[in-house]
Amino acid sequence: MYDCEICGKKTESLYVIDVEGAQLAVCARCSSGKNVIDKITEEGVPVKHKVAAVKEDAQEVLVEGYGAKIRKAREVMGIPIKVLGEMINEKRSTLLRVEEEKMQPNMVLAAKLEKALGIKLSEKESEEKGSAPKADAPITLEDAAMKKKK
Repeated sequence: MYDCEICGKKTESLYVIDVEGAQLAVCARCSSGKNVIDKITEEGVPVKHKVAAVKEDAQEVLVEGYGAKIRKAREVMGIPIKVLGEMINEKRSTLLRVEEEKMQPNMVLAAKLEKALGIKLSEKESEEKGSAPKADAPITLEDAAMKKKK
């Protein structure tokens, strides 16, 4: 018998769910409507129930200017921020902070906004770290020093 990490109920099988990046082992009732990753049976062998939405090798990051992009799409559609919040089941204050870029939305909220507004807010993280700067990027002190050595 296992104990649910949310309600404490004793159960024969647990479901591993994702709650804002944390994984919890919970009973069937507490897993209802959540992102279920695994099911653990009495034998203790995890059974793949549902594949996680994000693969570890392809990390998603927010696009630059996500707040302005959200505001523009919302205004083009003629949707007040309060109505958008009701549509995606989020607080108006949370959406306002995201639009002002005072808060970064998690990937779940970003996905809700993408679907509701028909925009793209995430992209795959660039693999090229430490590569040469883009042509339109300003030259840094390190770039100037490297150029001087050549």
